[in-house]
Formats: sequence, C-alpha cells, structure tokens
Amino acid sequence: MLEFVIGYSAGSATASRAASLARSAAVGDATIQTNRIEDLNERIDSMALVLRAMWALMEESGVTTEQLVAKIEELDLLDGHEDGAMAQRAPIDCPSCDSKVAPGLSACQFCGAAVETEDEHPLGGV
Repeated sequence: MLEFVIGYSAGSATASRAASLARSAAVGDATIQTNRIEDLNERIDSMALVLRAMWALMEESGVTTEQLVAKIEELDLLDGHEDGAMAQRAPIDCPSCDSKVAPGLSACQFCGAAVETEDEHPLGGV
C-alpha cells in the first residue's frame, strides 16, 4: 500500500509539473504571437504614413483621385483578377538541385546555390 501512495504522489507531482510546463509554453506562444501582431501593426502604420506622403506629393503634382483609382484598378488586373490584391510571386527553381526557392531569396535554402532574382520595383514587396 505504501508503494501505491508513493507512486501516486510521484505521479501527481509529475502530472502537475507537466501541466505547469504546458501552461508556460502556451504563454510563451501567446507572447510570440502578440509580438508578431505588434510588429505587423507598426509596419502597417509606417506604410500608411508613406502612402499619405506619396499621395500628398502626387496631389501637389496635379494627380486626381480619379487617376489614382484608375491606376489602382489597372494594377489590380495585372494578375487577371480584380480582387483588390496582388498575386503572390511563384517560387523559383534552383538551377543546381531543382528545389523550389521562395520568392525574395537570393540563394537556395537547400544547397546554397545562387538563384537569379528579378530586379524589383522598390515597393514590390509591400
């Protein structure tokens, strides 16, 4: 009977520690997610400021709201879909190992071979 009580209490303590670790991990994951959301919010705020500055310069140069809307619609249709979003760039094939390389990387993540990247517009990744 004593062995049972000792085993039970040791098992309870282990279960309690495991539950505590699980709660700590969940808090850590939540903190990471919160930090990522805060970072995204800061980036959105910065982009909004840049867009306002650009629009102010364009207005000073005589660009009308109608011209802006027409250009937005034109660019939206470049991917063949009027959906208010730009199409995602397709992965590039690695010239060395034929793996797919994510857009924006200059080297294959598997073999390290350099891949050709398109010369993009400075705002292409926005």
